[in-house]
Amino acid sequence: MRTTHAAVIALVSPFVLLAGCSGAEGGPSDDGTSLPPAPEETQSVPAEETASAPPEASPSSGADVFVFNTYGDEPGRPDREPAGLTASEFTTFTGLTWRTWEPDSAEARGRLSGTWCLPGCQDRPYEVVVELTEPQDVEGTEYFTTYEITDSGDLPEDMRQRMTDADQGRLMLPTSR
Repeated sequence: MRTTHAAVIALVSPFVLLAGCSGAEGGPSDDGTSLPPAPEETQSVPAEETASAPPEASPSSGADVFVFNTYGDEPGRPDREPAGLTASEFTTFTGLTWRTWEPDSAEARGRLSGTWCLPGCQDRPYEVVVELTEPQDVEGTEYFTTYEITDSGDLPEDMRQRMTDADQGRLMLPTSR
């Protein structure tokens, strides 16, 4: 029995040490700095489960309306009040701070960039206020379908026109399954 216990300890010990030092749960990283805890959404969930059901709605106003978002998630997901939003294949918002999220519209301040303004906006995105509107039902889930820049901040008119020409203010929607 002694060799069996020793063999089990020899096999398990490296995994316990690796799990405790990986930084995956807020512990120290390889360079000695602390990492934030891993978000819950990194847990392994089959793609068919996450793709078919939107996140559960909270009782707050507008909670049952989503934006379809591929920012950091190429297949996309229903999202509410995201910090980053890929509005279309041409336009991206980052650093979003949401002022409102209502059943008919949502408004946030953040940074805007896109293929239509490269290379200038890659390192210096434009500060804007964006409004999401026109919710539409897609397979039982409400999604905002349009965006509009309501305060263009430092966005020059020629760049605003290029953005409009690129995607006409249309947000991406999930494809039918």
